[in-house]
Amino acid sequence: APAGTPASTPGKAAAGAPSPAELLAQARKLADRGENKDAAAACHAVLARAPETAEAYFILGMLSEHAGQAAQAEEHWRRCIYLRPDHYDALCHLALLAEQSGNSSGAATLKARAARIYQRQQNAGTARAEP
Repeated sequence: APAGTPASTPGKAAAGAPSPAELLAQARKLADRGENKDAAAACHAVLARAPETAEAYFILGMLSEHAGQAAQAEEHWRRCIYLRPDHYDALCHLALLAEQSGNSSGAATLKARAARIYQRQQNAGTARAEP
């Protein structure tokens, strides 16, 4: 996206500015299209207005990983699970990073935590699906 898009226009009036949820949706779309710089800018815009948005940190982690910046990706994903301890995808990515760096006990802990969350989500989905 061009530099003048709402996600990268810091001085835009608040009345016409997209909501954090809209910016987050935009960040996902930009990341999916491979427009990583603009996706990161959208995530930072979300975090400037709603610093508790775990999903923005998750997306930043994905972008960092894609750029080969494993340490930065780990930092973003740790912030994500700090804000939302049940963020399954962030836990899985952290487990993979731990495994790749030779930290098998850390990876096992993260995998076990992710497995518990997955099971809880499955049980919750089953409970809702029953008549």
